[in-house]
Amino acid sequence: MTPAWILRLERRFGSFAVEDLSLFIVVMNAAVWALSLLKPEFPAMLTLLPDLLLRGQVWRAFTFLFVPPPASPLWMLIWLYMLYVIAGSLEREWGSFRFNLFYALGALSLLAASLAFGVGLPNTALNMSLFLAFAAVHPEMEILLFFVLPVKVRWLALAAWVWTAWMLLAGDGYTRLTVVSSLVNYALFFGLEHFQTLRSRIRTWLWERRNR
Repeated sequence: MTPAWILRLERRFGSFAVEDLSLFIVVMNAAVWALSLLKPEFPAMLTLLPDLLLRGQVWRAFTFLFVPPPASPLWMLIWLYMLYVIAGSLEREWGSFRFNLFYALGALSLLAASLAFGVGLPNTALNMSLFLAFAAVHPEMEILLFFVLPVKVRWLALAAWVWTAWMLLAGDGYTRLTVVSSLVNYALFFGLEHFQTLRSRIRTWLWERRNR
């Protein structure tokens, strides 16, 4: 169920959507990783650091989105492939505008939190929000974990939510800020739907208890 405010925005601004944004994200991550092999200090020039951003290095407000996690070549290829599958599937399911909006909201919330609290924030949890959205849209889809073990996306999402909850409970202030700010987009897209589902289940449970 798509929130009404998203539908209104899509009707008004849908023609301005960037086509194939998901592919662009993957290609840019791959490019940054490839360049980091030649120049290891290169990713540090792209990360989101508010002090340097406010000193004129404005590109950091954009380029931090394309800094991939540190990994060996094999794991990087696997990570890029999964990012391509997840982001591409969302863009095909939602259309370019809604995918643009979801990604932009996540990026802007990270940027705003970074500037407000004066700390650098990574894009890790933003990429996690893409997976959580993918799982919400395709919970029954099976993927081959490590290219061998078939697992439904819903169970991987459950593990991701458990990890997220643990980070919020046991993490320090920096970790909590990173997680919360990068889930703003998910909350805006799916929060009302989840709330209505939870309310319906509670009502059903209460009705069943009264009628036992």
